[in-house]
Amino acid sequence: MIQIVSEMPWECGKGWWPLIEKVAAAIDTFNAAHPETPVEVSQIKQKFGGLRIYHYNAPEDLRLLIDEAVAASWHTCEKCGSTTDVTTNLEGYRLTLCPDCRKEIKPRVITKRKITRHHHEKDNVNINELGQASVS
Repeated sequence: MIQIVSEMPWECGKGWWPLIEKVAAAIDTFNAAHPETPVEVSQIKQKFGGLRIYHYNAPEDLRLLIDEAVAASWHTCEKCGSTTDVTTNLEGYRLTLCPDCRKEIKPRVITKRKITRHHHEKDNVNINELGQASVS
């Protein structure tokens, strides 16, 4: 059975769907014409702020199309598809977003760990305890 890339789950925001649709259509067309040597796509997702399309057995022209989509994802808002003033944050969970969509993201709550040392008299062993305190 030939895999239909346009019907598999895409683990990313709708803003990147047009990028993926172009690749998926090209792969599906290729696979229909070459059922003996289909391109296999195992996953399409966002990772570290960029689009990832994991594939096997793609010919050069399809690899270039995939590379173009991946490169374009770094300049395309994952949420809305805008290409205006798009940036990728470099901390925490990385997202590539336009300024308007970035405003909708809730700020992270930073958690600090407080380490206290206790000395156990009987065994003469130091025991570390971790406590957490939220910092806004």
